[in-house]
Amino acid sequence: METKPFVKKQNVMRNTDITAEPGKEFVFRLKDGKEVGRAGTLNGFESLIRTLPSDSLEFHNNGKHFSAWLRYLKQDKIANAFDRIDSKGELLRKDLLNAIKLNKL
Repeated sequence: METKPFVKKQNVMRNTDITAEPGKEFVFRLKDGKEVGRAGTLNGFESLIRTLPSDSLEFHNNGKHFSAWLRYLKQDKIANAFDRIDSKGELLRKDLLNAIKLNKL
């Protein structure tokens, strides 16, 4: 019986992208629960952080939702960096993107 890996790594050009198992994507929401984006890969997650409303980023960062999903992807260094971020608005977006850039495997 073949088992599927919990998280798989996949080469995308020269970067390594981390892919979540189907159904385990990160769902970006606003405080009211409205879905505004969905990412199934670390690269997709990073791309959405660049464009989604800062309200959604603040909601998830304050609730530590980002770091929980990143730990699921075995990206503990990024998760730990996210846990230390306490900024708001566009500075939050910048800090999140910088944390990914500096800590990506």
